[in-house]
Amino acid sequence: MQSIRSSLALVKALVDRIRPTPIGDIALARHKLEREIDRLRADPEQAHLIGRALAELLAVPDQWAFYAETGVRSALGFWLEFVQRLSESLLPPAPRDGALRNNLRLIFSHRADHLWVAGLPDAEWIELARVLGLDSGWPQESEQKARANLIEAMRALSYRIAGVGLDREILDADPTLEHGLSPLLEQNAALVPLIGEVAAARRDFTLDEAAALGQLLDQCALAVDRVHQAVMEHGVSVRLTYLMARLQQMIDRLRQLLSMSAGAQQLLRAPQLMKTLLAAEQARHHLGLFVGENVSLLARKVTDHASRHGEHYIADDRTQWWAMARSAALGGVVIAFMALIKLRIGLLHLPPLTEGIAFGTNYALGFVVIYLLGGTVATKQPAMTAAAIADTLEEAHPRELDRLVDLAQNVIRTQWVAVLGNVCLALPIACAIALVWAALPGAPLAPPAKLQTMLAELNPLRGAALWYAAIAGLGLFLSGLVSGYFDNQARYRDLAARVAHAPRLVSWLGSARVERLAARLDENYGAILGNLFFGYYLGVAGALNALTGLPLDIRHVAFSSANLGTAVTTLGVSAAL
Repeated sequence: MQSIRSSLALVKALVDRIRPTPIGDIALARHKLEREIDRLRADPEQAHLIGRALAELLAVPDQWAFYAETGVRSALGFWLEFVQRLSESLLPPAPRDGALRNNLRLIFSHRADHLWVAGLPDAEWIELARVLGLDSGWPQESEQKARANLIEAMRALSYRIAGVGLDREILDADPTLEHGLSPLLEQNAALVPLIGEVAAARRDFTLDEAAALGQLLDQCALAVDRVHQAVMEHGVSVRLTYLMARLQQMIDRLRQLLSMSAGAQQLLRAPQLMKTLLAAEQARHHLGLFVGENVSLLARKVTDHASRHGEHYIADDRTQWWAMARSAALGGVVIAFMALIKLRIGLLHLPPLTEGIAFGTNYALGFVVIYLLGGTVATKQPAMTAAAIADTLEEAHPRELDRLVDLAQNVIRTQWVAVLGNVCLALPIACAIALVWAALPGAPLAPPAKLQTMLAELNPLRGAALWYAAIAGLGLFLSGLVSGYFDNQARYRDLAARVAHAPRLVSWLGSARVERLAARLDENYGAILGNLFFGYYLGVAGALNALTGLPLDIRHVAFSSANLGTAVTTLGVSAAL
């Protein structure tokens, strides 16, 4: 142990001399590294001591897990690994003396060391290794122990790749992996016996052996790509996203270790492995990076499904603009009645939370009715068209500017048509409702004080109307994500087929009706739930204002126009001036 500590001190002192200040100054780090190489070249005895110390640290036995697991997702799954990382970030595990992971953490003690290490060219690190004598042969015992660590790491990775290849979610995403020859299993059948031969002979892989195994790993990568393509059509889950990320990481790591164990000149490939392991170890407790990497694919698939609905909110020609205007007009009519119901609910003076739920139910059912009748709510367009715009931006090549310009033009025009359709019908219909109500016997539509308050809330220059409009905009954005998420879930869970073959529904409604119901549900499932979410979001926002005292409320342009029509018709035009 004393020898390991002495070796650790020598290597740590070397890194401390190279580390730049500030930590991100790559030019300074390169200058220091070049100066250190010159110093060691002039002092061969010191270079030999550091080289032997580094060889001793790398030859610590039973360190295969460090090479196989550092930077690779565990088999715990997303949620359990998230909890484990969170607990370790709050209370790090006790270090194990002599372990490679612990030695690496002690040598590169600054948490951002991976930045300057990655920024230095591989050629500079290779030159340092040559000066330290790492290319002229290690002590035989150290070389054998270091090789054994790499070989055992490859064996473990090969078995784990095969295990993921047998996971039911992977097989369901790509049935060819189950019904044909799976490269995820073939690589294990080819690699494990060969590893046994290499370990028994205490030799490296030959170039031919490495090339054959590399082809199998290429086929494994293609299988992962097929799974990625399948989930674009059939949806994806958090667990499947995690499995795909884990599988790709294990394939990449196995490829790296294979290149380190094949043929001569392994030294040329060592810097890339060092940079990968160091960056992964220093990001081990970085929760934001871990969540971002796993959620990115899921978010992309959700956006893809949302873009399918967004395309329906973009009109390309005059015929489609008129169709959008009629759809928005229908939405405006329903919104006028929704505004009336909301006004009457408000006069009941219910408790804040109960009132918020009642408002949310009114909004939610109204939005669903508008959607099912083919109507349009103008303010929902940006949330739905954003995904379609992002999809087009990704598909369009840099030179396809005309396509992007046409898309932007069509989105803007369609948005204006929808706004005018909503407002131009919500306002007069609300006026008509107020006139009819005034002609009926009984209580007035609302007390004058309430109507005056409604008018005051519409003034964008007074109060927090713009802030409340922004809160409504956040809800619109979230509703678009909710729609895409549940569309993704419907595809991933095969909702249409399951509904179409539900025994109780078939016996109750008949197979033909159930099939039509399943088709409609597959098409509208996400949109309906997105509308329900947005409705309750609008309703509960005001309740949170009353319950918490925070400035939380909403302003919606179509409802505001209906409120304006109701108040002006009841109080007179002079009240609005």
